[in-house]
Amino acid sequence: MDLSAFPYLQGNYAPVDEERDFDQSQLRVEGVVPPNLLGAYMRDGANVAYQPNHYVYPLDGDGMIHAVYFKDGQVQYKNRWVQTSHLQTERKFNRTIYGSVGKLLPVPQEVIDAGGEPSPIRNTANTNVIYHGEKLLAMWEGGFPHLLNPDLSTVGLYDYGGALKPGDALTAHPKVCPTTGQLVSCTQRWDSPNYWVQIFDARGKHMQTIPVEFTRKGIIHDLQITDNYVVIFYAPSFHSVEKAMKGENPFMWEPELGTRIIAIPRSGKGDNIVFETDAFFSWHYCNGFERDGKLVIDYVWINSIPFTQDQGTGVEKQPRRMHRMTLDPATRRVSDEEFSDVFCEFSRVDERRMGKTYRYGFAASSNRDWGDAHGYNCTGRFDFETGETTLWEHGTDANAGEPVYVPNPDSDREEDGWVMCFVHNPEEGASLTVLSAGDFTGGPVCKVHIPGRVPNGFHANWMQHLTL
Repeated sequence: MDLSAFPYLQGNYAPVDEERDFDQSQLRVEGVVPPNLLGAYMRDGANVAYQPNHYVYPLDGDGMIHAVYFKDGQVQYKNRWVQTSHLQTERKFNRTIYGSVGKLLPVPQEVIDAGGEPSPIRNTANTNVIYHGEKLLAMWEGGFPHLLNPDLSTVGLYDYGGALKPGDALTAHPKVCPTTGQLVSCTQRWDSPNYWVQIFDARGKHMQTIPVEFTRKGIIHDLQITDNYVVIFYAPSFHSVEKAMKGENPFMWEPELGTRIIAIPRSGKGDNIVFETDAFFSWHYCNGFERDGKLVIDYVWINSIPFTQDQGTGVEKQPRRMHRMTLDPATRRVSDEEFSDVFCEFSRVDERRMGKTYRYGFAASSNRDWGDAHGYNCTGRFDFETGETTLWEHGTDANAGEPVYVPNPDSDREEDGWVMCFVHNPEEGASLTVLSAGDFTGGPVCKVHIPGRVPNGFHANWMQHLTL
């Protein structure tokens, strides 16, 4: 492949072409692996298998899962492509068939006649990987999730026992309620502007659908739960499949419309509460909770839509900042403040405190300027009690991924857990780096050095008790 035209396929954004397996004897461990951890750290990401027709921002690329398994102080690593029907079709024909989300391609009739995937919209399965209800799922917000085995082999598309209907697109950013174990998710459709909250019980059985009507289909990437509400941002950002098929820029930003924040009752009863404010965009929430009758939402703020069809605009590198927003349902007043001026993204918390009051947030962060493609060379800890932001720098030229909080099974305290992320450092290569949540300036508790490269990716999670 010739990837030289695409900044976000250079350096550690470049794909790898091997599926690898390493046991403890093939991994170099620096420091001490916490012996009481039983489970797996897994991360999904875009890993193009064939020459892309278009690639401005890493929304495209076939999904690949990288995993490190922990048991009795020992570790194993493996990575696998998610075997989607789109990837399998391209493998069969040994060439690029499907375009990017920003510039779709018509599927050749010969491919359809040969039984290949007929949809021009690639289900990349590249955005997130979750473990809920004893199901391991690779997620992409434009279609069904893919069910995986613990060894990362692909089972196939998963419709939650028929709860998902043809054309439904399940979000890649569900939230798990720590009180009930419920998975709070949503679906959208390419053929409808509307939004549907979908709630599944702790075993993964569908419980409830809550419809939310819109006049235009917005780009709603994430959601946040509190005890009583599901909160979403309806920014003035839109995507047109028709424009993408014509080769035109399908991404629209209309700031004059402002951004609406919608609080949807989790019970499905009562009216939605709609707040209006100046236009902003956000990919990800950190957390949210209810306090004194108000909703407090912590999230990563971006001034405008951070992607377009054109190369070299720089919109994808615009500032991203941790913000705290307070919503007053009684007055519909919105108060929004910058919490930190650190460039950050991929914000996470101790999932045991999802939707609850908490102290620490974590995010991939940066303390330097970047060239053609932005990145994150630090892991940031945001202390919402003291107002302090603490950075652990992995190296000036390092690339650090999404930090996942891993709870200490012997403690309920946030500060007793660990924060894990994949890091690529040109001087050291690839590693899974483990930091102490409570001692953030003390350096890594351990590093699991991985032969070869782990490219930059998207979202990761800790899969408690999941082993090979």
